[in-house]
Amino acid sequence: MERVAGILKTLVFLSLFISSVAFAQEAAAPSDGMVPAADVAAELSVRDSVMAARENACKVETDSLRTAVESEQAKSANWEQSYNTVKQDNSVCQQALRVAIDSRTNKDGSVKKEAAMMSASSFLGGVLMGMLLFWLILD
Repeated sequence: MERVAGILKTLVFLSLFISSVAFAQEAAAPSDGMVPAADVAAELSVRDSVMAARENACKVETDSLRTAVESEQAKSANWEQSYNTVKQDNSVCQQALRVAIDSRTNKDGSVKKEAAMMSASSFLGGVLMGMLLFWLILD
């Protein structure tokens, strides 16, 4: 019985070995190290189309980023201009109020509180006007 099992194992091993050798020769036969020109052309066309699509996508992204930067620069210039305008208006109002305070303080002490209130309200009005301008520019 052991002999029959040994013979069967040997036959199975030989059949597997012969089939693997036969399949290995069939797979190696058609290739001689060269790839057909049609396959190379197809791969190159696919590569070129992918590269062209990627290049177009990069151009679109670059253009959109450039537009965003330009709009932010324009907003920044508007903010600076609005701030300078409000700052100048505030300084003019402060000077006018100082003159008014100086002229009235010589006459009456009670006017000093009223002038201080006017100065504070003028300053707050300028700040609120600046905030409104910034809000309008941002939106």
